[in-house]
Amino acid sequence: MSNNDRDAARLYHEVTKHSYTNVRSNPHALDWDNRPLQYKIYPAAGAIALPRELDLSAMPATAAITAAGPLDATDAPLDVETLTRILFCAAGLTRSKTVGGEDYHFRAAASAGALYPIEVYLAAIAVKGVEPGLYHFSPADLKLRGLRRGDWRDYLARAAAMRPALVEARAILMLSAIFWRSTWKYRARAYRYCFWDAGTMLANLTAAANAERLAAEIVTAFEDAAVERLIDIDGEREGAICMVALGRARRVRESVTVSDGHAATPLPPLELDTIPLSAQEKSYDDLAKMHRASRLESIEEVSVVTAASLEARPAPAATDAIVPTVLPPADALGLGETILRRGSARAFAREPITAEELATIMATSRASLQADFPSMVEPYLIVNAVDGIVPGAYYYRRETGSFELIKLGDFRGEAGYLCLEQPLGADCSALICYMTNLDRILDALGNRGYRDAHLEAGILGGRAYLAAYSLGCGASGLTFYDDDTTKFFAPHTEGKSPLLMVAVGVPRPRGPLIEEEVD
Repeated sequence: MSNNDRDAARLYHEVTKHSYTNVRSNPHALDWDNRPLQYKIYPAAGAIALPRELDLSAMPATAAITAAGPLDATDAPLDVETLTRILFCAAGLTRSKTVGGEDYHFRAAASAGALYPIEVYLAAIAVKGVEPGLYHFSPADLKLRGLRRGDWRDYLARAAAMRPALVEARAILMLSAIFWRSTWKYRARAYRYCFWDAGTMLANLTAAANAERLAAEIVTAFEDAAVERLIDIDGEREGAICMVALGRARRVRESVTVSDGHAATPLPPLELDTIPLSAQEKSYDDLAKMHRASRLESIEEVSVVTAASLEARPAPAATDAIVPTVLPPADALGLGETILRRGSARAFAREPITAEELATIMATSRASLQADFPSMVEPYLIVNAVDGIVPGAYYYRRETGSFELIKLGDFRGEAGYLCLEQPLGADCSALICYMTNLDRILDALGNRGYRDAHLEAGILGGRAYLAAYSLGCGASGLTFYDDDTTKFFAPHTEGKSPLLMVAVGVPRPRGPLIEEEVD
């Protein structure tokens, strides 16, 4: 299989769809005694303790999300305190709780099932207070574990066809997914969820970088094997998801080119043991095939994907549309306070939010994204209770911020049904459904586009989470009946597939929140 074998993504998507029938005919009991450990632990690796007294940003969360950091080579230096704030906001441990005898550790970003499959690695280059080298970030004790010494910027830049942001980065973060953590509950469909989880982390990470006035560019087109060798993962049970070029440092570029390749940089294995996640791990062939089929094996493949573009296909203009006022940033809580408060609402009060609040949540999530892939996700909504917007189904046009009516009606029952008959969909004020045309994406980007589409949906959903909590609302990520969702919004959604749902509204009760998505 290769990235151009597009039937691999189409087949995976079909076999992992939820329907009313297959959810009931193929039940899955959780083996709690075999539940995976939530942390990757290198017991023999040297550790660097990061600062624990964190002065998190007070910039309004909606402003932090939408205010892109500078993209030239003159941004502020990066020090260990700033780096720690960014790492904590992306993946930090914010609190713990015991529910039903089980210990739950909650992180800064939302995760499907609170399973946290995403790991964070750091290539420190020009970080004041951190020796250049490769590290693993440990959220459990807020430490960096040393893996390799040296400056790995050129190595990683070559893996991404000399992406300029990587060439000049002060630090490069690499996100990977340990699939077993998510497949333990979600089986083969977990591949989708891993990219949602990475996306919600990236929403937090980029907002934190923006608040520090640091550039942060997401890179998904790279040679998978090169990144895997560097962080010493097998690409099967743990796979590379993306990189983030953090900050800019002016450099003289004369000697290193993409043609140097990676052969000149021998990489011995780390020979660092990690603690097993559980007594037994199960692999799922459909997931493994999808991950292999979406790998990029050469610089030529990387270059083709990076250069790909999507032809603009605007949705038909609507005759009935509303563009509510967006609230000023001063109405939102600070980014740090929002992240510390954020959870996932497990019940909504069936009370309305305002049109201005919903418009702010949607406008915040649609802000431009610094990434090497084109925008490909379109939001649809079921409005249940929003003061100033009549209940019904809507298309949200990202270019103009308009809510365009598809059909009027009270669709609480349909909303609850579509998200696997969870009351959250029926009780929330609005249900956001992120959708895309998979055929169009696969034709342009190959199977790699399947990853990118789910990652972008996760980023948009993560931004909606942050915006909702910053305004005093609640949010929760949800899964869905795939084809029934497309049919509900038809014919507007012809050829489109749902990627992620996020419910927003007034949480009930107004007390401690319990994580995360329920499948």
